[in-house]
Amino acid sequence: MSSTLPTATDIARQLNYFEYKTFYTTFINTATMKLAILTILTLFTTAITAQDVEGCNGERYRDYVTDSVTVIPDIQYGAGLLYPTEVATELYLDVYTPFGDDAVESRPMMIFAFGGSFIEGTRKDIAFMCEDFAKRGYVAVSIDYRLYDGPLFPLPNATTMKNVVIRAVSDMKGAIKYLRQDADVNNTYGIDPDQIYVGGISAGSILACHVAMLDDDDDLPADLVAIIDENGGLEGNSNDITGYSTEVSGLINYSGGLNDASWIDSEDPTFISVHDENDGIVPYGAGFATVFGFPIIAMEGSLILSETADSVGVDNELITFENSLAHVGFLLSETTTVSVFNSTSRFVQELVCPSIVSTTTLGVPSSITVYPNPTTGLIQIQSDTEVVAVDITNSTGSTYAVGMQNKSADLSGLPQGLYTLTIYSSDGTVASQKVVVAAH
Repeated sequence: MSSTLPTATDIARQLNYFEYKTFYTTFINTATMKLAILTILTLFTTAITAQDVEGCNGERYRDYVTDSVTVIPDIQYGAGLLYPTEVATELYLDVYTPFGDDAVESRPMMIFAFGGSFIEGTRKDIAFMCEDFAKRGYVAVSIDYRLYDGPLFPLPNATTMKNVVIRAVSDMKGAIKYLRQDADVNNTYGIDPDQIYVGGISAGSILACHVAMLDDDDDLPADLVAIIDENGGLEGNSNDITGYSTEVSGLINYSGGLNDASWIDSEDPTFISVHDENDGIVPYGAGFATVFGFPIIAMEGSLILSETADSVGVDNELITFENSLAHVGFLLSETTTVSVFNSTSRFVQELVCPSIVSTTTLGVPSSITVYPNPTTGLIQIQSDTEVVAVDITNSTGSTYAVGMQNKSADLSGLPQGLYTLTIYSSDGTVASQKVVVAAH
C-alpha cells in the first residue's frame, strides 16, 4: 500500500468543495429575467468626456440581447509550472459570445476565474456566469490558472500560497496578452481590446484583485518581490507574448480581497464588490483567508478595499449581504444571483457607455407609491411608469441589489432599520424613497 499523502485535488474533490455547483446548472437553464437598468450621472467623474464603445443603445451591456451563446472551448493561451511540484501544465480558456447578435463587431470583454481556495476548481465551474454576461452582449472568458499542487497535510503556509497566487496572476495576465494580441492580429473573438474587465469568484476574485491592483510601484515586502521576480515579474511568464498591455478597465470582485489593501492607488481601475458580511472563508474586512477552517494568509476583503479606494479617489461600489455567514452566499439562490448580475451589468455599462449615463434624467416619476411602509419583508411599488430595477442603501451607505418581480421586492433578508430605495424607471427617471424595515 502506498504511503503517499493525498494531493490537494484529491482532498478537495472528496469534500465537494463547490457546494453550489448543482445550483449553477439549474440557474443557467432557468434564469430568464430581463431587467433594463438606467443609471445615475454622478457615479463616475469621467462619464461626460469618455467615448462610448460600439453598440451602446441604452440596453446592450446591461440587458439580455440574445437567449443563447456560442462557446469556443479549449483554447490554449499559455503554459507553466505548478507549485511546489514544478510539474508542467498547459493553460486553456473558453470564450463565450452572444449567439445571433450580429449588430456589434467589437465588444467589451470580461475575463473570469473560478473559485476553490487555489486548490480546486475548473474553468467550467463558472460557465453559468460567462453565459449570463455573454447574453448581455459581452465577450466572456473563463480561464484556467495554476493551482496548488502539493499535499494538504501539513496545510500550505502563507509563503507557499503567495507563490501560488503570483503564478495565477501571471496566468490571468497571460490570458489578457493572448486575447489582446488576437484582437490586434485576427480579432477571432470580436473584442474591444480597450474594454477588458477582470473578475472572479472567491479565489478567482482574489486573483483578479491582484491583477488589477498590484503594480511595480507599490510598496511590496521583500519576500513577495523575490517571488514575483522568480516568476517573470508582474507581467508573468505564462506565455512569451510581449508588447501588449495587461492593464484593465475595471474589476468585478465577488468575495475576494487583497493581501494588502494599501496597494490600491489613485491610478488603479474602478471596481464593484459583492460580499457576505460574516464570510468565514475570505474575510469581508481584515482577517485571514482559510482552508478547511484553518487560517492561511492575511487578507483584506471587500469592505477594506472599498474604504481604501474611497480614500485615494478610486470609484467603486460595495454590495454587502448583511448578517450572512455564507461564502459567496449570494450565488446560492436564483433571486440574489440575478440581482447581483444585474447590478454588475449596470455598473459595467456605466463604464462602457458613459453617454447613456450623462443623458439619464434625474427626477421623480409622475406617480409612485411604496407600500406597506414600514414593512417586514415584501413591498409593492406602484408607478405610472415601468419600474425596471431597484437598489437599496442603508444608513451607513452599504448598497444591496434587490430583485424585482411584478413590481414587488423582498426585503425580508435585511435587518430592521431605515433604508433608501432607489427606483429606476423605463423612461429614464430615477427616484428615491425612504423605507422602514420593521422587526420580522
